[in-house]
Amino acid sequence: MNFFFVSVLNGVVYGCFLLLTSLGLSLVFGLGRVVNFAHGALYALGGYALIVGMHGAGAGYWPALILAPLLVVPVAILIERVAIFPIRHRPEIYTLLVTFGISFMIVGAIEYAFGTGTTLLPPPAPFVTTVDIFGNQYPVYRLLAAVVSLFVSAGVFAVILFTPVGLRIRAVTDDPGMAEALGVNTKWLLTLVFGCAAGLAAFAGALGAPIFAVHPEMGTNILLDSFLAVILGGLGNLAGSVIGAFVVALAKSIGGGYVTDWSIAVLFLVVAIALIFRPTGVFGRGRVA
Repeated sequence: MNFFFVSVLNGVVYGCFLLLTSLGLSLVFGLGRVVNFAHGALYALGGYALIVGMHGAGAGYWPALILAPLLVVPVAILIERVAIFPIRHRPEIYTLLVTFGISFMIVGAIEYAFGTGTTLLPPPAPFVTTVDIFGNQYPVYRLLAAVVSLFVSAGVFAVILFTPVGLRIRAVTDDPGMAEALGVNTKWLLTLVFGCAAGLAAFAGALGAPIFAVHPEMGTNILLDSFLAVILGGLGNLAGSVIGAFVVALAKSIGGGYVTDWSIAVLFLVVAIALIFRPTGVFGRGRVA
């Protein structure tokens, strides 16, 4: 039971990070039907942006954490305008292939600039310690990072539900033709959302750097897990992405704890069973095509 509790706690913590990246993927697909395979590379870029802020600019951890997504968002906006904007109205396979290629370019640029090694970053000084949770010594920073991730995710939902920009995003997601007829600038709105989604991924990469370490391929696993969470929750459905993120994280953590060699198989089995009974996601409002 003690081991099971730690596995669940690790799954919840990872689910909080996965939620940040899943929300970005879901927003981009729901709004513009863009399958963004560069999302994991942008996540990794956030980790290296944190290193640049701390070691290059001499900033402390918290200022560098805020700076990291601000450095990645302009890169993502440039990518969207140059590579995705011209093919936005083509089938999703086009954006999948283009962003897949862009991910390799970003990872290659990271390896050229920083090398292929792994960088270990210690947690900020006040949060290096552990706390006792039912007899288990658990790192304080992991709990803090999970709480920060939840607050940022809640902020995303608040923007979507209660602001004029969020109203436009929901309108374009439901009926892009009608929204554009009513005066919504869908082209720039899609660009803005793509940049903000990349900012969420970069923030998650920077926030998780002291936990998961920083290396060029760090976005590969979380990209796969994020896509599974978005598919499980329902394509383009933000509320479903919340459920999907935690189901995927818990399945991976608990499965990896008990059947290490079969953890990926357990994860895919859980997702497959869920999709058999709910092909449009947990709330039945996702897209199937």
